[in-house]
Amino acid sequence: MNLLDLEVVNVLFFQQMIEAVEGQQWDEAAMALYKLYAIEEGERFNDLRDEPEELNDSLEVAVA
Repeated sequence: MNLLDLEVVNVLFFQQMIEAVEGQQWDEAAMALYKLYAIEEGERFNDLRDEPEELNDSLEVAVA
């Protein structure tokens, strides 16, 4: 993940945390905060990585 992608992910997690706090969904807010701190510490999550090319092709076929 490049630096710009990392910044976008941070903003998205922060927004998710704010919305969860406003909705008093404390478990979701805690998970977003955990991921924000973990990303800052250098941890990378598998669900944030680029998808393999084969998966992208199968998704395009499924959508069409």
